[in-house]
Amino acid sequence: ALIVTLSPVGDGNVLDTAQGATLDRIAGIAFLIVISVLLIATSRVLRAISERQERALEVERRASQMKNEFVSMVSHELRTPLTSIAGFIETLRDSWRELDADEIDEFLAITYNEAVHLKDLVEDVLVIPRLEAGRLPLVRTNVDLREVADATVRTLLSRSALSNDADVAIPGGVIVRADPTRVQQVIRNLVENAIKYGGDQILIEGAQSGGMYQIVVSDNGPGVPAEDRDRIFEHFEQVSKGDARTDSGIGLGLPIARKLVRAMDGELWYEPRFPTGSRFCFSIPLVTSPELSRHEPAVVGG
Repeated sequence: ALIVTLSPVGDGNVLDTAQGATLDRIAGIAFLIVISVLLIATSRVLRAISERQERALEVERRASQMKNEFVSMVSHELRTPLTSIAGFIETLRDSWRELDADEIDEFLAITYNEAVHLKDLVEDVLVIPRLEAGRLPLVRTNVDLREVADATVRTLLSRSALSNDADVAIPGGVIVRADPTRVQQVIRNLVENAIKYGGDQILIEGAQSGGMYQIVVSDNGPGVPAEDRDRIFEHFEQVSKGDARTDSGIGLGLPIARKLVRAMDGELWYEPRFPTGSRFCFSIPLVTSPELSRHEPAVVGG
């Protein structure tokens, strides 16, 4: 007997071909999706890298600009007292025999004050990087705040050519735990700021606030515009800038004062004075009565 078996070969080939075409299309679509995702991710990465490079270039440009401004301002500020010192010393060297005693005393006093001003300027320039690097030692001891404020104001007013009137209204016997040299530097910078930018009246007063003592250096000048109240605490910043800058200084006094106060566990801030003027306030840990017998200094930093 002849037996013939028929197989559906044609239908199977058509089905396999259709399935293969569908899989190819799915694979192609998946490949395109993967490529698209990779391209988008790559584009974002490249854009992020480009933005970082732009920010780095901007930081570098700003740093270069700040360096140039710093060098320019410091050169000017150093040159002024150096020129004065050299001029008076030259006069004394050449003409001291012809000068009377009062003139010699006056010239020597001016020379001394300019030398102190130069020392203060150098100290201000050096203290910022030492503070930021944590290498500025603070000798904490019990400090009579009234004595430090009185001595600082007397020194500054003797050096100032302006007719400022400054009063210290801090009561005697207020003892804070701080570095006396740095407290003096903070008060000096705030009073110098008031002498240069404030009016003709300056008041240094204080009051207890919890475990802190709050000191306020106020003046009757024009005050600081609202838009500049944060900027004045940045390095090398002054209210008058560029071609409008007419005041002396290198814009370090307020940033230094704030950093020093914070290093002594306090805070420094600005407040407007009513009806006009500025109030620069800072706080320092207050020594309570049982602690007054502790006189040993504590060195922090190094």
